[in-house]
Amino acid sequence: MKKLTLLLLLLAGLPAAALRAAPPDLRQQAAWGDKEKKEFLNFLNSGQSAPVSGQVKRVAPENGIRAPRRARYASLGLASDTLVLAKPGGGTRTETTTVGAKLLVGGHLFSWVRYYAGLKYNRVGQERLDGTRAHLGHVEVPAGLELALIPLGTPHTRYALLRAGVSSHFFSGPDSRSEFAAPLKGWHPAWNLGLGYEWQFDNSPWRAHALVEGYRAFSRSGKPDFRGLGLTAGFVYTF
Repeated sequence: MKKLTLLLLLLAGLPAAALRAAPPDLRQQAAWGDKEKKEFLNFLNSGQSAPVSGQVKRVAPENGIRAPRRARYASLGLASDTLVLAKPGGGTRTETTTVGAKLLVGGHLFSWVRYYAGLKYNRVGQERLDGTRAHLGHVEVPAGLELALIPLGTPHTRYALLRAGVSSHFFSGPDSRSEFAAPLKGWHPAWNLGLGYEWQFDNSPWRAHALVEGYRAFSRSGKPDFRGLGLTAGFVYTF
């Protein structure tokens, strides 16, 4: 009786052993019939792994972990500039109000903190000692940080902008410095501040902004004391 029972168990195990020895051919699944489909289901239920044939390539992991790339941007716009100059004897004089081009490039330190640097050019006027006016070229090189804050109750495509930084101002012209009471010609460092608003177009890398910006020269002995105020409006492209 024991021999008969052992023989029956061996015979019952033959199909499973055959299935493990010969898993279904997975290359011709489109031509499978009911028999092949049943064999495949039995193979899945058996918990076996499909055999691996051919060459298996190993992909080497990259060295280190790449940090996500932060967005960068470029801004181009028009900027007005009202130049106010302190008189040597006291008081101030508004020299000119002109318009020039302003280019900024920068990037994101965080989602709401950006850095920037750029270039602005416009023409300004300054009164000579004889009462006539001279025309000077004015190059401004600003750099600083910009906060892009989302006001409460507004969409996430609207930002209140706050800029703060420093700038270098270069005034140039054919006139001699001796022709002015407080000559502007040369390089002058200054503080920069700006406050404005920015709109991001829907599903687009483009933004538009408008800011009120000003600068004030560093207080230095023997150097002209001047400040400027103006409106900047332009477009920003994020990449």
